[in-house]
Amino acid sequence: MTLEERRKREIEQRRETVINAANRLFYLNGYENVTVDEIANEAEISKTTLYSYFNDKEALFFAVVNQGIRILRALIRENEERMRASGVKTGIVSTTIRQFILEYPNYARAFLYFRSGRFQLSKEKSLNADAKEILEFTDECFEMEIFEAKTGIESGIFRSDVNPVVVAVLKILIHDSIAAMSPDLRERLKAYGISMQQFNLEVINLENHMIMKTEKELEKPNIGSV
Repeated sequence: MTLEERRKREIEQRRETVINAANRLFYLNGYENVTVDEIANEAEISKTTLYSYFNDKEALFFAVVNQGIRILRALIRENEERMRASGVKTGIVSTTIRQFILEYPNYARAFLYFRSGRFQLSKEKSLNADAKEILEFTDECFEMEIFEAKTGIESGIFRSDVNPVVVAVLKILIHDSIAAMSPDLRERLKAYGISMQQFNLEVINLENHMIMKTEKELEKPNIGSV
């Protein structure tokens, strides 16, 4: 390994250390209640060194969110290959997002806060690389949800009168609500013996009742069929 390669690796490792420190503090105290000084102390570096990697706390938060987005992107690719190989054509994105919310709740909440309106994310505004990557992924997910809804309609699984865009927005709203579920509601579910995994399955079942054809409708032959 050359000196330049070693230096580059050290920079990436230190940057990762700062992101992980910020992630811990944002998760414990919330974005608004964390200072750059506290992040620097958590990462065991000086404030000046931290600013050599990130312009401000906002840029650091975007890096934390993007760290989670890259995990979610990898999960979608993995599930897409596996589920499509099994003949599954719809629900891949939603299933993966729910998996992400269950397995990485801190990243899910961070992503939700990123999209809460707290930050100026206009395309006209100069955004850093992390913010741009997150926004591009958000657009990709939305288009994938629409595509899956259209596929469900065209294949005769979903009702023909549902709007694919409305379906996509509804799914996103449900995902956001689950990610933001208060501890009080989680405890209420637990008190009734309902795990978050079971809750997710029940929600999926309810979603399907809204958009999928009934068994009787699926049994009806298509008009013009032999």
